[in-house]
Amino acid sequence: MIYTRRKFMKTLAVSASVVVTSSLIGCGSSDKKAAVVTPGPAEPSFLDGSEYFPQSVVSGDPKADSVILWTRVDDSSGADTPLMLQVASDEAFTSLVVEESFDALAASDHCLKIRVTELNAGQHYYYRFIYQSDGKNYSSRTGRTKTAAAVDSDSKVKFAYVSCQDYIGRYFNNYLSILDNDDLDFVVHLGDYIYETTGDELFQSTGGARSIEFTDQAGALTLGVGDNKSQAANSLDNYRQLYKTYRTDELLQRVHERFPMIAIWDDHEFSDDSWSDRATYLDGAGDEQQTQRKKNSEMAYFEFMPIDHEQPHTQAELAAGAMSISDEHLFPNTRIYRDFQFGQHLHLAMTDFRTNRPDHLLPEDAFPATVAIDQTTLTGFLLATGMAQAQVDGVVSQMSPYVNIDDAMFAPYKATFLEIFTGLYTQELLARIEMTQADALAQAQSRAVAVVQGNLTTTYLNQVLSSAQASLPTEHPIQMLPALPESGVAQGIAFYTLGKTSLFNFIGSRYFVIKDTYDIYAGYLEYVANLQGESVQSGFDAEQTAWLGQTFATSTSTWKMLGSSVSFSPLIFDLSTSRVDSGSSLLEGVLDSAAIPAALKQRFYLEADQWDGFPQYKSSFVDNVLSQFGVISLGGDVHSSYVTEHKANNVTGKKSFNFTTSSVSSGTFGSFLENGMQQIFSQLGDVPTELTDLPFYFDPLVQSATKRDDISDNMIFSRMWEHGVAIVEVDAEQVLVNFHNTGSEFHNMDTVTRNYYNDADNFLSKVRLYKFKVTEGVLTQL
Repeated sequence: MIYTRRKFMKTLAVSASVVVTSSLIGCGSSDKKAAVVTPGPAEPSFLDGSEYFPQSVVSGDPKADSVILWTRVDDSSGADTPLMLQVASDEAFTSLVVEESFDALAASDHCLKIRVTELNAGQHYYYRFIYQSDGKNYSSRTGRTKTAAAVDSDSKVKFAYVSCQDYIGRYFNNYLSILDNDDLDFVVHLGDYIYETTGDELFQSTGGARSIEFTDQAGALTLGVGDNKSQAANSLDNYRQLYKTYRTDELLQRVHERFPMIAIWDDHEFSDDSWSDRATYLDGAGDEQQTQRKKNSEMAYFEFMPIDHEQPHTQAELAAGAMSISDEHLFPNTRIYRDFQFGQHLHLAMTDFRTNRPDHLLPEDAFPATVAIDQTTLTGFLLATGMAQAQVDGVVSQMSPYVNIDDAMFAPYKATFLEIFTGLYTQELLARIEMTQADALAQAQSRAVAVVQGNLTTTYLNQVLSSAQASLPTEHPIQMLPALPESGVAQGIAFYTLGKTSLFNFIGSRYFVIKDTYDIYAGYLEYVANLQGESVQSGFDAEQTAWLGQTFATSTSTWKMLGSSVSFSPLIFDLSTSRVDSGSSLLEGVLDSAAIPAALKQRFYLEADQWDGFPQYKSSFVDNVLSQFGVISLGGDVHSSYVTEHKANNVTGKKSFNFTTSSVSSGTFGSFLENGMQQIFSQLGDVPTELTDLPFYFDPLVQSATKRDDISDNMIFSRMWEHGVAIVEVDAEQVLVNFHNTGSEFHNMDTVTRNYYNDADNFLSKVRLYKFKVTEGVLTQL
């Protein structure tokens, strides 16, 4: 459906240059609404209207002369609802700068967003909305906002940045650290403002007070099968319900009422680990291109978030006038990247990592045995990079052995593997998608035929063969087949070589991929794409990348910052024998022992869904954009805190630094890693008891991994088991970044599972403060 400018969502651009005193015009037939609210010198009596404004008020996207104001009125009449906005320079509303009436449209779920222009720079303003019912005037709570300092102002800037606030079974206690700093100029939200699922067993706890059940059950997306079903938002009503529920949180409301917010999305505003208009719940077991769902998620986001969704679509400053959401603002036309200037000292560019990014380089349904790069191609590519022949031979010798399963001599094996993988695919499909046995078998046969062909690695096939033989009686014909050759044959990069060990899984594709072979594989794919004038690694598409380069190249601000929903810090575990000593004798003893299987004594990228998944593009972007112009990047998404120093640019000598904040409430990355490693180890047999203590060493592991000579980034700080928010102070001399972190269940602490809203002092006493300073290109931990 195409929503016209008149019908969808009316956002009145109000100029503060003239105070307009007008009446509310009744637009519906409800008997509850009177026609007129009389403004003027004698303020009418306003009653507490909290019940009519259950999501309170919000402001955002502050510029030196404008700001976005938002509210939603709870009206069940189905008609458009007249409201009045008042904006004043004082909290008592004695100095009004705006008083205007307009409608909150039923078609937009009675959301109303307003751009107020011609405000004074660097000034606090107060605002409220008035609703009339049964002849009485009801006021929303008063919001406070602040415009940006004038670009020529020598003003200090102080702001917070946050990400990842899962509502299900959790509380937003960490916002108390922000509310304890009432002098903030604004708050940046780096994404995952909502979570689209209401009971994902991977990270959400259901059944408690903080739960959501979609009212539009028919419109929801059902995930899983049998007793393991859960739901995700799909319809516009589903996404709206999530925002309405999250926005009823008391602390979140108080943050919005005190500070303007600059927001971008990450994945959960649409779908977990999404790219473009595609979800990843099924890990390749089914088609998950969901264009209308993507549009629904964006509509709800633009309705409920205080983002000026028109501004990124034009290079000009938008004049006062009506604004709406239409298809020109929605996927595939989406643009949310935009920039803000705060005085002389801060230029902040906000980005979009999800909308136009390519697919993950390792398909979740990649057949582990398939050879992605054969020996001839691998050798030629490595030589083309300038690698010496002797070194190339050494690299190739470490790759997976393979044979062409279609050769006549392997015919018995091909027939056997067709049968085995038809059965395995059938099981996997039935475990993921509700379908009949017959449909699952038909799809499984088709998949088996498609993958059991061509060059396949014998290492993986022999494991599958051995497992099948162990489960079958001794007289079964399969017992007659010896292992396939693993020496004296060609060697190349199979998906198994990259860490893929199962048919459908995010392990070995989006998470826990083997770094050294992945870097070669990713580099080869990018090389081939570049020959065709394309890229398979551009997390920021060409237009956004060019805009960022131009923005920073022409900026005259003292400090330049980039807000990214995902982290630029490298997340690597080095379990190899070539690792740098972590400084912990206990950890080194475990890593040297037989408790770590030989197959795992390698380097791993922990998450390929973020920038590590695009290694060549990331390296180029960090060097040619971030470091060249001395840009500091702010990251989120990964539910952990990091500080990383990138290498200096050879031309300018400047460096970039990354500061990644942890989650407000979502489960820590440490807990996710622990579960993932358990899954990997269990695939290789019983998990040794020595490994139970490994989670205690996640932080030194990820930090020491960057000390290798071939890693250009230096991670100096990691906290994988803590939640938190970050607060930044900027002036002419320095940037101060303070992490306000709290412990998690790993520390036997209930900082997100217990409500501390009325016990702020107790909660704040648990906060762990980590301080960092950047001045003249030097990073210091204070």
